[in-house]
Amino acid sequence: MRRFPRFAVALAATAGLTCAALPASATENDTVKWTALEAADAPIANPLKGFFPFAPEDGSAPKAVDGALSYTMEWAYFPVNAVVTGRDTYDFTKVDALLDAIAARGDQSAIRFYLDYPTRPTGVPQYLIDAGIDTSRSYTVFDNNNVSFSPDYNDPAVQEMLLHFVDALGKKYDGDPRIGYITAGLIGFWGEDHTWPMNGEKSADNPKGENWMPSDEFRASLVAAWDKAFDKTFVQYRLPTSATKEHHMGYHDDSFAYSTLDNVDWHFMSHMKNQNETDAWQSAPIGGEVYPPLQTCIFSQPLNCAGAEAERAQGRNFDMMGSIKATHATWLINEKAFTVGYQGDDMKRAEEANAAMGYTLQATKAAASITGNDATVSVEIANTGVAPFYASWPIEVSLVDGVGSTVASQIVESPLPSITPGTTGTVTAHVTVPTARGGARAVADELTATIRVVNPLPNGAPVLFANRDMNTMLPGALTLTAVQRMDATNAPSPTPQETAAPSDPASSPAPSSAPAAASAPQATQPTTSLARTGTNALASLVCIAAMAGAGTFLYRRAHRR
Repeated sequence: MRRFPRFAVALAATAGLTCAALPASATENDTVKWTALEAADAPIANPLKGFFPFAPEDGSAPKAVDGALSYTMEWAYFPVNAVVTGRDTYDFTKVDALLDAIAARGDQSAIRFYLDYPTRPTGVPQYLIDAGIDTSRSYTVFDNNNVSFSPDYNDPAVQEMLLHFVDALGKKYDGDPRIGYITAGLIGFWGEDHTWPMNGEKSADNPKGENWMPSDEFRASLVAAWDKAFDKTFVQYRLPTSATKEHHMGYHDDSFAYSTLDNVDWHFMSHMKNQNETDAWQSAPIGGEVYPPLQTCIFSQPLNCAGAEAERAQGRNFDMMGSIKATHATWLINEKAFTVGYQGDDMKRAEEANAAMGYTLQATKAAASITGNDATVSVEIANTGVAPFYASWPIEVSLVDGVGSTVASQIVESPLPSITPGTTGTVTAHVTVPTARGGARAVADELTATIRVVNPLPNGAPVLFANRDMNTMLPGALTLTAVQRMDATNAPSPTPQETAAPSDPASSPAPSSAPAAASAPQATQPTTSLARTGTNALASLVCIAAMAGAGTFLYRRAHRR
């Protein structure tokens, strides 16, 4: 079994102790000074987090009312038979077409495959039906009116198809930058891993007490298959089991803010507590869907959801912010936030909730120096959100001259997934500054350092830091600090550059806009993708702090499986 440890968080023994690696200095007496960076409110929208709508099946852009929330992701369902055309035969054309359409808008996708979706034709591959599998489990609940049927999930032929299908999905899509998250799906109504009310208990809708779920053994085998197939892209389950815990899966609550908190034993967080999975968010994301009847009313004050008072008395939550904090949720489907929208104070509360989900990255201080042609840039980054930035997207550190042109850049691996809420980490880059550009010597005394997180999706939304100086010098980048010359006596003489006058600072781009490419050639970018482990070369941070005459070593590590 591959290991997938929780992020280790080292706590300082003395309050207020900060762990950060200082950049190199030129002499024993010269030390580069850190520059404090001005904070700003958490961005309302950022990649891989927040509310988002359904993507139309025809590939067109989601319809949204004027003034709707910004978003960076779109949700897509697919029937299994859209891909499985025969035994171990697959055609991904329809899936790729929709993923491409979503990506063309600069958004990542969250996707799920289903066999049984009430009110929709069956997603069971035709070759299984032709082979004579049981199709008798039709039903009328959920307005299905016998349109779809629930397959026998314990049928060996169905189980073989599912296991092989998951393997094929992993070979095709693991690490695909178009996909942000996959919810495991496949089993049960809507692929939500349940067949309620056909759950083994007698009721008016299930007078015989039938149980349509597969055996626990097969469910565990399917979890293991997902884990084996996807090493880079996150896979999330509806509810925790011993198997999902063992394989360190993420989770999604599809009745979010309605039955989320643990005040009732069948609510989402009650299940999480029962499996000791309340810390699962530290290594894998939590998502879900705002309970549809709540989507238009959850931000009203006083609450105007129909029947809310009676349902609250029965234990339902109607608590968006409390649910975000308790689950450490990163993303939520919220279709009516876009098709209906919010107004006035409701919109302000919706924006607050959107910003509160997932990570919030804030650069707290930076230092940059150059000796000869060797520049060192360090920036301390805090996570003030409720969850990590799970993707190991690389970081680009650039040096920009006085007229806004990029002189040099360096791509470094990212420690961001290891920076859990309430902690800080340091990114350090060593950049070689060219001695000549277009026949002129580098303007080494007029350089400013910037940093951006590189979205591997072409046209993908830039990661916005919660800082005032976003997008002031380069689109999608945070301006850090002026580069300090450490060997002024040996510095090359500044030579005026024959370039155009600097333009006005770029305004903050919309969440789905793409960062502009640097004007100078960039270092080769490493192959990158969404990473489940959050392990990178810079993830190990070490500092030495003198305390009471003794050296105390603080460290944090993130391990690759």
